[in-house]
This record gives sequence, C-alpha cells and structure tokens, in this order.
Amino acid sequence: MLALLFLFATLLARADQKWSIQFQYNRDQSVLHIVDFRCPSIQRCMAAGILEKNGKDHQGVVVLTSDGGKEWSIVEVKDLPISMYFLDDSYGWMVTDKGVWSTEESGRSWKKMEGLKKGILRVHFLDRAHGYAIGFPKAILETRDGGKSWTKLREADHPSSIAEDTAYEWITFWGDHGVILGRELPKRFDPRPIWADPSPRSRRERETTTITLETTDGGKKWESSTNDFLGHITRLLLRKDMSALALVEYEDYYKLPSKVYELKLGSKGMLTLFAETDRAVTDLAWFPNGDAVIAAIEPPGPSNQLPIPGKLKMLHSINLKVWMEMNVDYRAVAQRAMIAAPDAQNQWVATDTGMILKLVDTATAKK
Repeated sequence: MLALLFLFATLLARADQKWSIQFQYNRDQSVLHIVDFRCPSIQRCMAAGILEKNGKDHQGVVVLTSDGGKEWSIVEVKDLPISMYFLDDSYGWMVTDKGVWSTEESGRSWKKMEGLKKGILRVHFLDRAHGYAIGFPKAILETRDGGKSWTKLREADHPSSIAEDTAYEWITFWGDHGVILGRELPKRFDPRPIWADPSPRSRRERETTTITLETTDGGKKWESSTNDFLGHITRLLLRKDMSALALVEYEDYYKLPSKVYELKLGSKGMLTLFAETDRAVTDLAWFPNGDAVIAAIEPPGPSNQLPIPGKLKMLHSINLKVWMEMNVDYRAVAQRAMIAAPDAQNQWVATDTGMILKLVDTATAKK
C-alpha cells in the first residue's frame, strides 16, 4: 500500500514537469546533426554536432551554454565530431574523424592531441592524467600522462576475433570498476540500408561476437570474455553493487527495435526492463536514488530504420518496473536522442535534429 501511495505521489509530481525546447537550430540552407551531448554540471552543457550546409558542405560545431540553458552559443571546430567526454565542467575531450582534441575552457577552444589518429570512437579519463581511447581496428589505448603518450592495452588483442572486423565502442567506469565493450562487426553483403531492401525479412538480426573487458582495480588488471549476442549493446551504466543497465539496439529485421536490461556483472542472468515495438530506445540515465529515464523515438513507419525522424518520447521509472511517459514538446522529433543529466533534478536531452530540451517544472515556471 505504501509503495502504491509513493508511486501515486511521484506521478502527481511528474504531471507538472515537461521536456521543453531550450535550443533549436533553425537557419536557412543548413541543418545541425547533434552526435553527442554532455552536461557535466547544472550550468554547463556541450553538444557536439555536424553542420550540413546546402546539402553537401559539412562543418564541425559545438553548441554551448554556461547558464543552465538560458543562452546557447555555437563554436566552430576544425574536424567532424564523433563523441565527447568531460571530466568536469571545464576539462574535456572531443573525438573527431581525424583525431582527438582537448579543452580546458568548457569547449570554447580546443587543442589537437598528438598520437591519436583516425579510428578512435570514444575516450574516457579517470583523472586528468589517466585515460583510455577505444575504437578500431581492435584498438584500446591508455595514457598516464594526460595524452602526451599512448600505449596499446595488451588485453585488447586477447579475444579471438579478426582485428580488422573488431571495434571497441563503449567504455564506462564506476569508481575502480570499469567495463569496455566491443564487437566483431557484422559482415553485410547488401550495401543498401534495410529500409531500402524490398525483402527486409531476409536480413534478420543475427548473433554477433560481443567482447567484454572488465577491471575492478582502476585498470591495473583487465579480464576479457566473449559471447555470441543478439543485438548491439550501445549503452552500459554501472552501479556500485556490480549491477548494470544495458541498452541493446537491433540493426536488422527483428520483432523489437530495442531492449533495456538489468544485469549483474559476472552472472549470466538478464532481466528485461523495457521492450516495446513502438518505442526505439536510444539512450538512458540511471540516478543514485534508483530513478531511471529513457529516451526513445516513436518510429514513423513499420521499421525503426526508416531515415525519417519520429516523435521524441521520454519515459521515467522509480523502480525499473513501471515506466510512465512524460510530457514532451510536440515539436521534438528525432532519429536518435541523447540524455545528459548531472543529477536527477537537472536533466537535458538533445536530438540529432538539432534540438536541446530540458525537464522543467511548469507549475514553478508559471509563477
């Protein structure tokens, strides 16, 4: 009974909240594709994107705020961004198509780092000196001097997969506990995207080799394992009790666009938390109080692979069992959405269509 009352009270509180647009790129002859989004503090957020001009020219940009989203500015960068990582609200890194850049000024200016070229997909730093860069072919690099020099992690080669077909794509830490995820990229004999294939059912989702590297001592020792897995693990969020949330997305024909799992690292069991045919999940956030939020897209047609933006859907849960849809500005559409939340009270989401929304209390805003 108390649990039901608590759930009811939470729903009433959420009824006065709305995901409202704070930034929307809307200029003639150009479109903004946001590829990654970070909010390391309640005041500072950074969105890395690619500006497409006249349908052909491309310019890398970073969209910035230093006042919690009241004002946003756009800074041009030399390369095309892929991902970002921020250690705090000043010090961060940006992976691009031609290397890695660092900033000490919250993204207002960037400096090219030596020793990292094409193929890097993500970086993660434990402090200003110790960090990792991951990507392909089968690449995990480590630095202990702030990026002045990099060495390849020996354990990256331990899994028995073809190096040219293997990419490490996700890295996360909770204290000294860290996980790096990779996979042997599926071989595609048909270069057409699945939505352009007249017989998409022939391209069913198949198992691929998923690679996991895990450390429990801050990277001094890594253990590797491989599993044949259906789908692509695109997000993994850790907790101190060795539990984790995993987002699995399906790239070929499958009955679902995505699933969210809860799992205990080291065990084989996985509990499905969210799986809906009309909600393609692209990101999630998990807060210390147990609350979780997922960003999903409502597919505009029978396939979640159609190159057409669908409506942005945000869902919230206080127990990882019941998921409630939140109020979202009706204009928000996307193919992918990225959550950035320094805490449960300050949450943002960015779309690949050039929008940034914040969760606001509408009752307070009216006063």
